[in-house]
Amino acid sequence: MIETIYATLAKIGYHHPLHPPLTHLPVGLISGAFVFAFVAWLFRRPNLGQSARHCIILALIAVPPTVVLGFMDWQHRLGGAELFPVMMKLILAGILLVLLIAAINFGRRAKPHSIGLVAVYGLCLLIVVGSGYFGGELVYGGKAPKGEETEGLAEEGAMVFNQNCAACHFSDRTDTKVGPGMKGIFARDKFPVSGWPASEESFRKQLKTPYARMPAFAHLPEEKVAALSAYLKTL
Repeated sequence: MIETIYATLAKIGYHHPLHPPLTHLPVGLISGAFVFAFVAWLFRRPNLGQSARHCIILALIAVPPTVVLGFMDWQHRLGGAELFPVMMKLILAGILLVLLIAAINFGRRAKPHSIGLVAVYGLCLLIVVGSGYFGGELVYGGKAPKGEETEGLAEEGAMVFNQNCAACHFSDRTDTKVGPGMKGIFARDKFPVSGWPASEESFRKQLKTPYARMPAFAHLPEEKVAALSAYLKTL
């Protein structure tokens, strides 16, 4: 079912994860709730406190579909691999749901401009920031190991790798992460898992029509594919 959804979207040209666009809703609403609540407490403005409460209610409505789409992205792009950043995002999502429910219940009894509400909304905001941090670790957390020098096209390829491949593949070893490590990938006779010849042609085929559970990266423009290939040949 999940793969059918992604395959259908790919046919109309959408190859990106589904949940990042939706995260703007809970992030924006919780940020707004905290700002409204703080200003309401600072200037004793109950009407702004009510606006903060409305933001929190809307955030609670927005979180479940965001989590569902995040779960789908996890299954599709990472094969459900229990990576530390993913596990932390799931844990923080659960904590956030509990905090939002608690904030709404507390808001029924507290004054709209209560400092207690500012604190609760602030906790919600901290959870959101933490979740964003671990999301960034998945996308941008990969770093070239010390001593690995790249320049020119390969340097650009390192950035492409970190943004698209590092969540599932090591660059400095052959150990399996989600997929096989990329160390010396082009120096082998065959690519691991697929058994295809370790050639430029097989590499491009792997990106467009991947073997096994690897997601397709057919949306990558030619210049990024060339840069990624150049980088992998340096490993």
